Amino acid sequence: MSLQERLKPVFKILKIVSVCGGSVLIVTYHFHEIKKNIKNIVNINVLDVEKKFTAEYIYIDDPSYNATMKVEHSREMSNSVGLSRIWKSLKHSLAWKLLWVCRHGSKEQRNLAIEQLAAFKDNKIWDCQRIAQALDKNTAVLLAHTQGVDLRYFLPPPIHIRRAALKSQLLSYQFKDMISNVQIINPHSCIQHFLSKYFVNLQEQIGEVDSSPPKPDNLTEKELCILCLDALHHHIFLFNQHSYENDKSIDTLIQMGILPKLAELMLRNKNDSEIDFAVLKVLTVLSLYTELVNEFYQSGLIGELARLLKSKDIRLASSAAVCLANLSGDFCYRPGLFLLYPLYRTRTIHTCDTLLVHGLRGGVFVTWRQRDKKCAEPVGIMDVTVSDVDCDPCETDVDENKNRYLDPELEMVLEELKELEDETLLSSFEVVLNDIPIEAKRDATDAILMAKSKRLALLQEDEDKCNHTSCWPKDWLPKDCSNIRILGFNYWSKLSDWLEGCPLQTADIVARAEELASALIDAQVGTKNMVWLAHSMGGLIVKQLLVNSAQQSDESLKRLCQKTKAVLFYSTPHKGSSLATMPRAAASVLWPSQDVKQLQENSPELLELHNLFLNFADTFNWETISFAETLPTLITAFKVPVHFVEPNSADLGRGVFYQLPLDHLSICKPATRQSILYTTVLDSLQRATVCEVETTYSESYVYMIVTRIWLHFNKLLKQLKSSLYG
Repeated sequence: MSLQERLKPVFKILKIVSVCGGSVLIVTYHFHEIKKNIKNIVNINVLDVEKKFTAEYIYIDDPSYNATMKVEHSREMSNSVGLSRIWKSLKHSLAWKLLWVCRHGSKEQRNLAIEQLAAFKDNKIWDCQRIAQALDKNTAVLLAHTQGVDLRYFLPPPIHIRRAALKSQLLSYQFKDMISNVQIINPHSCIQHFLSKYFVNLQEQIGEVDSSPPKPDNLTEKELCILCLDALHHHIFLFNQHSYENDKSIDTLIQMGILPKLAELMLRNKNDSEIDFAVLKVLTVLSLYTELVNEFYQSGLIGELARLLKSKDIRLASSAAVCLANLSGDFCYRPGLFLLYPLYRTRTIHTCDTLLVHGLRGGVFVTWRQRDKKCAEPVGIMDVTVSDVDCDPCETDVDENKNRYLDPELEMVLEELKELEDETLLSSFEVVLNDIPIEAKRDATDAILMAKSKRLALLQEDEDKCNHTSCWPKDWLPKDCSNIRILGFNYWSKLSDWLEGCPLQTADIVARAEELASALIDAQVGTKNMVWLAHSMGGLIVKQLLVNSAQQSDESLKRLCQKTKAVLFYSTPHKGSSLATMPRAAASVLWPSQDVKQLQENSPELLELHNLFLNFADTFNWETISFAETLPTLITAFKVPVHFVEPNSADLGRGVFYQLPLDHLSICKPATRQSILYTTVLDSLQRATVCEVETTYSESYVYMIVTRIWLHFNKLLKQLKSSLYG
């Protein structure tokens, strides 16, 4: 055998070794460069696990926390081997880097990091606890306001609050002390009446040694706590200031520890919607001051707000969204203004604001619900816009899988044949949907449904009947129109002075319009297009606001009328109501309130407001649509038929006007999304959003053209100079 043949295997081995070694060197080099670039982008040493300098976020008085975390960590690590342990290490490292970006990145980077952190799924308890310990207060607020976040990312209330929740001490007595202190700062007759009614004999028993002051015998501790929180909310709602330094009442409450006490009350009554709503009403006012973020965080209330934001109860979810939006500083929602959509933070900028204003004795969470059967039943005069929701349950086919075919292709073919058969049948029939107007004025539209549209309309109508909603603008409009924000305005009103009421809340239409305008400006309303939905007296408030804004020189107020694109009136008494103009004998019995008196038929104030609104509507080209009731509303148990607003008063005299066979309560409650009460809103809203998008695009297009012309002009100048001096 020759030498060449002997060396052949050696050369082959060397060749393989050189190829493999070169590949390893190349991979190692690129890995080193990537690692170097990552270190240049993110400082990985800032949030070292063992060198955290943020000790204020750790509840060191809880001895069970560290032990629990160590046990869980050791158990998970012992069960992890090989690639699983490497993956967990990488995931943990990524979480710390995202936390660093949340603290030190730009606004866009911070929003992206928050979304990525909230998107972590299938986390173990010790992972969540370590992240919870590392969260700073601002990141915790943003994370709580992000959709899909794990609630275990938030620390529970400190151990001293949890221990206090296990004791039997009466919280109502402590809330009473807080009420007494704010009453000294800002005396108010309502608070004095409350204290004398529920704590009349309390002062006599305070001096007794080792005795806990008794609560009223006819009330439970829970009921008395709710009443105390309502009284506190009423006081701070009336006397809140624009700056924390000037609000002595809230500063006193914070010093007395109201936030830890609220957290303790929620721990004592877990998942109690009545307690949660009473607490949230107070927190919505306290959250106006971003200086209190640290107090919210240290009381463990951020996690509670994140939990309530996921609630199916619209009152709880909307109030929690307002609190988190205020604390984050993204927006400022004043008391009375409720955020209905979007509830969570989003990077998408909305293009249109939809604003809801209810009428007498109404409310954001009452007036704008889907119509139900009991809307037409008699209701009490004290709660004229409140009726119980009692939807018939949808008939569900228990054997819906019984007729399923084994062959999916055969099933698809049969379903298509069924659709064709339905469309063929519907093409020769006229489909009658809910809420058909009995009369229409100034309506130029002539909508004709094709066979396919008829079928889809019927299917959608059946679906809406099955899925009842307590706020149709919140649940329906985002499905059909994207990039909108929905806000609801709440104000207190009453029908008769026989009912208890606060003397500081008997405002007229002008004062309420000014209050609403101020709240909208603080919420950054007026920067985008606006569409108004107003029921009954709410329409007069909207008219007054728009007229005032049109007459103002202040730019922020002026934008409210300039950005308004459409106003929809649901039984608004433009010329007054005959119900307010009652005989003297009836007025002496019913004792109508100031809210009712200002709705007198053909009053000079209403007629002047009406004429001014029509002039400005033509000037600013507002789209106006009006709906009128034709059926009487049955009030009291005696079923007394009352026409609250006659059609001639509900007709604005401009824009489209519809008369529907509905009463005053049902006129703003569409039965389904096929109702004209909803489709007109959707059409107006889509026109407003398209107008905003077209304006943005046109401005950017003009800027692009001007920029290109300028660059071309500069290029010609340079060529001219070079030719002259060349």
